[in-house]
Amino acid sequence: MPICQNCGNKWTWKQTIKTIFKLRCPHCGQKQYESTSSRIRSGIFGLLPVMLLPVNAWLDFSVGMVLTMAVMLVLIILGFYPFILKLSNGEEPYW
Repeated sequence: MPICQNCGNKWTWKQTIKTIFKLRCPHCGQKQYESTSSRIRSGIFGLLPVMLLPVNAWLDFSVGMVLTMAVMLVLIILGFYPFILKLSNGEEPYW
């Protein structure tokens, strides 16, 4: 779970999901930023739905089946996102 770099409080899963787009600490109210390592890891998770395209071509799934799998995969990724999120006080460069 993410820990606020300003006040040091650990966010719960629910608090993290609620602040996923603004990343403002629910305890102290300070703006937090996603760390570089966390952005890289979340980028790798973002590639998983794209990997459904070759699987669809190989196994010849129907469009409905692929959409169902994509929605389930996105929900799983969002569910695990709070566990991979690391915070920083300022924006960090990618490298």
